[in-house]
Amino acid sequence: MQNFKKTLLTSALIIVSIFAQAQSINTYSPYTRYGVGQISTRGFAGTKAMGGVSQAVRNSFGINYLNPASYSAQDTMSFILDFGFETGATKYQQFIPDENGVLRNESVKNGFGGIHHIAIAFPITRWWGSSLGLVPYSQVGYQIKRYETDLIILSTIGRVKYYNKGSGGINQAFFGNAFKPIKNLSLGFNLSYFFGSLDYTNSVIYPSTGSAYANTVEKNSVIIKDLTLSLGAQYTLFLNEKDRSLLIFGATIDNESKINAKQKYLARWELGNYSDTISFKDTSYGHVTFPKNLSFGVSYSLKNKLFTSIEFSTQDWSNTRFFGGNNANISYARSNSYRFGLEYTPNRYDLKSYLKRISYRFGSHLTNTYLKVNNHQINELALSAGMGFPFKNNTKFNVAFEWGKRGTTNYGLIQENYGVLSLSFTFYDFWFIKRKFN
Repeated sequence: MQNFKKTLLTSALIIVSIFAQAQSINTYSPYTRYGVGQISTRGFAGTKAMGGVSQAVRNSFGINYLNPASYSAQDTMSFILDFGFETGATKYQQFIPDENGVLRNESVKNGFGGIHHIAIAFPITRWWGSSLGLVPYSQVGYQIKRYETDLIILSTIGRVKYYNKGSGGINQAFFGNAFKPIKNLSLGFNLSYFFGSLDYTNSVIYPSTGSAYANTVEKNSVIIKDLTLSLGAQYTLFLNEKDRSLLIFGATIDNESKINAKQKYLARWELGNYSDTISFKDTSYGHVTFPKNLSFGVSYSLKNKLFTSIEFSTQDWSNTRFFGGNNANISYARSNSYRFGLEYTPNRYDLKSYLKRISYRFGSHLTNTYLKVNNHQINELALSAGMGFPFKNNTKFNVAFEWGKRGTTNYGLIQENYGVLSLSFTFYDFWFIKRKFN
């Protein structure tokens, strides 16, 4: 019992200390200017390598927070700690007309990275499992610079510069429980606390010489803090005990939630050594609506070697109104996501060949994101692959790489080609083992 308290206390302290670094992962997508930002592939490295499948994933040696019903799969004398990092790069492409009206393919690259998540899971009884952790939900990050092209303004004022910058994101701290009321059925819930800040800065900079116009800077922050509830279920159907083949059906529902938010706004002008505040609002209260999210999937396992899963999720953002209103060229749509994942482990119990104990994973997903720009929905397609390297006592080091494309260069939009490397350590230990002494 003493080891239990010590391990739990240590893990809780790590989770608390990581709150201060929750925004360490950056993104540089211009599409994050709108809504709640960019909602990337969720989950940990083990499932990210399989396209992000989660609904029918029931793993005794890992944590799947995206379906809380999975917590009851854990062994009664075990403890799991999962800690992960993420890094990657994105190339942005857009066709921009030059002074002669000829389209030129402009591109730029940016990198990102940082701490991704931390979570723990532990059993309460044989029929009750629990988990808590901290994960990212969405990110905002962009920096756009453009110059005035209107000939009249250029001839009268000069080369005016426009800067748009965004940062921040939304984090999710969750506490979940799962119960097995009857054989083969598991029901669970996550109580999540969403928090974070979405920060936007817009600047207009006039020529430093000969201009009587004052530069203007607008700073707008939306601060989010609120609780939400999600429910999950999983049912296991054993097909053949001899070859250990089974089907798992899983589903979750995230209730529609109006997340409390407050806005801070500041506008200033600057001219030479003089500056003054144009407008200032310290606290303007409102909300951000998270629509109902439905997800369901099925998986097939064979002989502890083969695992494959498909799933579908849908979330209707079309009637969502974000804090502060919407842009005239921006609208929101129903987001649908299709995912496929495959894992193959040649022989997880082989004592001679380490390569046979490695888990090899592949996957893909197609997502119609919730964002529409100029009446065109931004879509995302990605392929993924990875491996799980086993160590003593079912501890694993998981690595996943995702290649994807978001958006298009058509219709004056921006296409993002990205690669994301995810790493996670899944530490597995045993509790309450009675020691024998001679």
